[in-house]
Amino acid sequence: MTEPLRTVIDDLVKQNLLQPDVREKMAETLVSSSEKPSIPWFINALIGFSVWMAIIPFIAFIAAIIDSPSSAIVVGIVLIVCTVFLHHFKKNVLFFNHLALTLNLTGQILFIGGIGVETREVAIGALAAWFLEIVLITVYRDNILRFLGVLIATVAALVLLYDYQLYQGIHLLIVLIAAGAVWYWVAESSHLTNEIMVSLYKPLGYGFVIALQAVLLLSILQGIIFIPHLSWWYSTLGLTVILLLLEYHLLCANNIPISSTGSIAILAGSLLVAILLYQSPGIIAAVIVLLLGFHRGNRVLMGMAVIFLVVFFVAFYYHLNITLLMKSITLVSAGLVLLILRFVFKNVFPLLKEEQLLLKGGQL
Repeated sequence: MTEPLRTVIDDLVKQNLLQPDVREKMAETLVSSSEKPSIPWFINALIGFSVWMAIIPFIAFIAAIIDSPSSAIVVGIVLIVCTVFLHHFKKNVLFFNHLALTLNLTGQILFIGGIGVETREVAIGALAAWFLEIVLITVYRDNILRFLGVLIATVAALVLLYDYQLYQGIHLLIVLIAAGAVWYWVAESSHLTNEIMVSLYKPLGYGFVIALQAVLLLSILQGIIFIPHLSWWYSTLGLTVILLLLEYHLLCANNIPISSTGSIAILAGSLLVAILLYQSPGIIAAVIVLLLGFHRGNRVLMGMAVIFLVVFFVAFYYHLNITLLMKSITLVSAGLVLLILRFVFKNVFPLLKEEQLLLKGGQL
């Protein structure tokens, strides 16, 4: 570990922001991560593309020899098992990692599709996919596959809800995914010192964020075939509770009194926005991701949040059942609110921090 990092960790221990027994674990994690060779993203992409191109004839050969759903299931299981061992023994070789990933995804398609066709039950295929992803996330230590596993498991859960016509269960699914994403990113520092979570939290954390926004796209695609008409205020209610709890946690973490004017304004403003956007839960979810990105200093999360904010705001404006004049007034009002929020964030928060420092100095 470099000297600047050691100094930072020592300062955190002195300020009681980091437990002394966690210091050595964090140091070991930082050393192991810094020793890993960094490969440029375009090299990784080119190798992955070459592997996919090379594997196409093999996939075509497998498709030619499969003549029944049962054979597809058997071949799928063989590919999944073989790729798990291949990834385990060749985990430091980039080419074999991509090869194992492509063959594993092929095996998953054959296995899940074979079960669905053999049983003629979509729900059984979805259940098989759901349990398969849980097993692979546990045993297959690859960030890409774990990230895709979260998305596949989310799709499988949606298929189950659709097949059993439990459409209101989508709201529960959205709230659970949002709660998982918040927990993963708020507890990021503790995950870095956990042997199991240190390799899980990033692919699963990003997977939960993307899965959350992807499911919420259903709220702006109503009217399209196969998409049921739902009362989306249920999702808005659940996400608003999570947003308020997240804001409460962040205010406490930054030593800002909940009874202060700024804190009350933030919580009340969030509640007011949720009431006004009760049929647009995607905006509330994007705000949650944006807060997580600012809290962790993660530009990827902030970028994704901004993209989905734009998408959901455009959809909200498009679906407003009002005249163009009222839409214009709505845009002007939203602009004024954003300007007021900018003033609050730029001027009120620095004053609150100065007051807290003065109070601490007086107590000392």
